Amino acid sequence: MFLIFTQFCISQTKEIDELMISGEKAFSESNFSQAKEIYTKVTNIIPNDKNGWYNLGASELELGENENACEHFYQAFLLNDGEALLLIKKHCPNFRNGTIMSIDDVEEKPKFIYKEKEYPLFDKNGINPKFTEILVRRFKNSRLLYDNYRGRLYVKFEITANDSIDLKIFGIQGDEKKVQAIKDEVKFIFNDMVKYVSAKNKGVNVELWEKWALPITSK
Repeated sequence: MFLIFTQFCISQTKEIDELMISGEKAFSESNFSQAKEIYTKVTNIIPNDKNGWYNLGASELELGENENACEHFYQAFLLNDGEALLLIKKHCPNFRNGTIMSIDDVEEKPKFIYKEKEYPLFDKNGINPKFTEILVRRFKNSRLLYDNYRGRLYVKFEITANDSIDLKIFGIQGDEKKVQAIKDEVKFIFNDMVKYVSAKNKGVNVELWEKWALPITSK
């Protein structure tokens, strides 16, 4: 097992710097209990630091605490650590009682409903062209986007177990209020244009590990 060694930035406090260095030292000396204690402190101080969560999980894995380790790897995964997902699949194949699965393993893949007709959200080539066609049409019809945005933005999304979409928007620059208005409009379009149907396995809605990204260009 390898740790993630942090490159510290100026904004990080001296306390965090010292904790991370101490954690790496404890781990390298096979003092995994101490490493766990140190990285727990790190995640309490900076809960959005994926390296802290990953290293906490790595320490717990060495202690044989697989369930705790995978929960903390999951926190790292939510912060975009792909390596953490591989470790969850390897060491906790029935993570959270199988309520989170890969799209290739579910019996029913996500769908969307448009004008009372159901479509698969994904085909063999990726996102269903019907979905992107509807999306492009809605973007073109948005007066707010037409008046206020030119450029490329990125939408990263996932389909939840609650028949809904969860998305994050990146790449918009400019005035803070205008950026927020654009993000709100994009979220509204994604949520309003179709109804989403969760993936299912054995008749039960499940979360998916996978997230998808769409680049959207406005000229």
